[in-house]
Amino acid sequence: MGILDRVVLSLYALALTVISFLTLLLTFGWERPAVWTRNIMMSSSGRTTVGVVSSLIFLAGLRFIYYAFKRVPDQAVIHDSDMGEVRISLVAVKSLVSRVVSKIPGVRDVKTRVYLSKGKTGVWVALDVKAALDANLPDLSDKIQKTTASYVRDIVGVAVESVKVTVSDISLDSRR
Repeated sequence: MGILDRVVLSLYALALTVISFLTLLLTFGWERPAVWTRNIMMSSSGRTTVGVVSSLIFLAGLRFIYYAFKRVPDQAVIHDSDMGEVRISLVAVKSLVSRVVSKIPGVRDVKTRVYLSKGKTGVWVALDVKAALDANLPDLSDKIQKTTASYVRDIVGVAVESVKVTVSDISLDSRR
């Protein structure tokens, strides 16, 4: 969900909260909201304003209903074989990459993201690594990139188009 959708959702929730609060006050017998609403609806500019706001709330509601039932396409690498189709989810690839990178000496922690390439023929891997204090970072990064690319190619059978390594932190623990 993008930032615009989050803002619209927040405004939608705020509008519904205010409307439900005013309705609750009406049920307890407070007539001021009813009088206020009647006065607004009696003027043409008030009806126009209420109509525009109600239309926006209605459209926002339809948008959120659409997103609730929208199917997200499966994110998977697809291999066609003689027996049929084999789908390997990007979550599985992510788990494999995380496991192999975390075993490399000098890596303390890793966060992995895997994306399908534009042509869906390969994957891109983005790694956020916490390295050991005494690790040689250029050598470690090079080893991570080569190990990741060869491992995914050998195990999953798909090309790794890019391995982006970001060293986000240095661990105070020494090398394993």
